[in-house]
This record gives sequence, structure tokens and C-alpha cells, in this order.
Amino acid sequence: MQPKATMSLPDEEGPLYRRIANALMAGMREGRFPVGSLLPGELELIELFSASRHTVREALRVLEDMGLVRRQRGRGTLVLSVDARPAFVQMVRSPSELFSYPGDSSFRVLGDSKIRVSGALSRRLKCASGTEWACISGLRTLEGNGMPICWSDVYVIPEYQSIVKQLGRSSRPVYELLAAAFGEQVHNIGVEIYASVVADERAAALNVEPGTPSLCVCRRYRGNNDRIFEVSISEHPAPNFTYSFEFDRGWQSSEHWSWSQ
Repeated sequence: MQPKATMSLPDEEGPLYRRIANALMAGMREGRFPVGSLLPGELELIELFSASRHTVREALRVLEDMGLVRRQRGRGTLVLSVDARPAFVQMVRSPSELFSYPGDSSFRVLGDSKIRVSGALSRRLKCASGTEWACISGLRTLEGNGMPICWSDVYVIPEYQSIVKQLGRSSRPVYELLAAAFGEQVHNIGVEIYASVVADERAAALNVEPGTPSLCVCRRYRGNNDRIFEVSISEHPAPNFTYSFEFDRGWQSSEHWSWSQ
């Protein structure tokens, strides 16, 4: 019978699952778990680190995403390598964490209408030229001082246009309101970020000069039957808004970026 592994957690800050992952990586580098061997089983790791099953599985997931191990049902966790492949990773738990607005901001609807899109806009919405959409336009501002954060054009399929009545009265994202009201199940969110300049007709509302550099965020939401049911395009004047991200090196391969509800 193989003797139980003995090791201690590294003296560092951070979530327990990361510290467990670091301890296991140290064991692999030091030869306690060479390539081709199996890591201790989940129950042994739970006892060894006084951790929950969920925490241990999260630590093993980190090692697997780094290409160090492969988990095999009924056999265990096989060590594949002791050298992690480098990757800069943005840890995202939900779309709202990726693109959340300040809690003290509000959205004011300035207009809504049905339009038929063409040209560049149809390509942005990934639909055929001539497709009909309901467009809801508005301004997001800080409630304290009224500073404009962005201008948003929210495009929804025509049968969902009535959602405009809920905007401005709820802090929930539009896609969540649509899911609740019409039974949409969000299966995919596509995001594009691109540079632009503020057009003359929006400059006054955004309190900037025409031609001011801006950051545009286009989000497409796919739901039932793989249909895009909402596209939002938000334009942020460069002086008024900053997106801030944190990246960790080597914790998850970039191929595995994901979101969850």
C-alpha cells in the first residue's frame, strides 16, 4: 500500500484552492509526484488539507487547465507534466462581473423605435440587411452628480420591444429582464471592444466635444434556438469611464474562458 502523502500549504495569501494547487505543483516539481504517477485521491486530499470536496476539485481543475494533470474517471488524477504552460487569464464568474456598471448609476431611456438595419450596423448585429429590430436608446449616468457614463443602443427582436417599460426602473441587465419576461435562456454572449469617436449628435448628451475618443462595447446575446435576441452597443467617452481587469498568470488556459449564471 502506498503511504499517505505529507505536505503543507505554502505560506501565502489567496484562496485555499490556489494554495492547494501550489502545494501539489511543488510536490510535482520536487519529484514526489513524477510524470506518469497519480496524485493522491480526493478523499486523501480532503483530509490532508482539511478542505471541502469542492475546494479540492477546484484545485485539481486549476492543475488540469494548466496542462499539468488529467483527471480520469475511476482511475484518478494522472500527472502529465511538471512545467505549466504560460497563460494570462481573466477569471470571470458571470457577464455582470466582466461588464458591470457602478451600482449608483441609472439608465434613462431617450427613445425607442422599430428599424430595418443595413450596412455596417447589420454586420455589427450579425444579421441580414433589411432585418427588423427594436432599438432602445438611452443614457447611463451616475446618480450622484449626473456624469454621463455611456450612450447605449439596445437592439432587441421586435416582439420584445415592450421591455422598454421596465428599463430605468430596474438595475438588472436587459438580458436578465428578457429572460424573465419572455423565457429566453442565454447560451452564449459574444463581446467586441473597439475604438471610435463621439458623433456630433451624441456629444452634447455625453458632455464632451464632438470627435472625442471613445470606447465601444458590443455585446450579443444568443438564446433559444441559437438566435441572437439582443445586441447592446455602449459608447463610453474616454475621459469618463475606465474598465479595470485583473489577470493571473498560469491559472487557466485562455481556451477555457467561460461565464456562468
